Amino acid sequence: MAATFCPACHQPIAEAREGVRLPALKAHIFDVVRRAGIDGVTIDDINAIVYGDHPASPETIRNHIRQINEALAETSVRIRGLSTPKGYYLIVRSRP
Repeated sequence: MAATFCPACHQPIAEAREGVRLPALKAHIFDVVRRAGIDGVTIDDINAIVYGDHPASPETIRNHIRQINEALAETSVRIRGLSTPKGYYLIVRSRP
């Protein structure tokens, strides 16, 4: 996950997912969940892919997903968590 930076102010440029601008970290988490497809992905797997050797707490991952869903509120897309001990997450689309 290499962030793109503004050449003028050197701030990270937000990335668009489903028409919504997300910070690079949240865009990366969204991409990991989307790539998992209908099988979903666990918090442990998200942690390993996104954070590598410096994992975040499961609560941090849940908070990022909640914030992503808040950003996606005006779209038909959500990240849905399934009630399992490992916390599976997948992308769901509601009907327009």
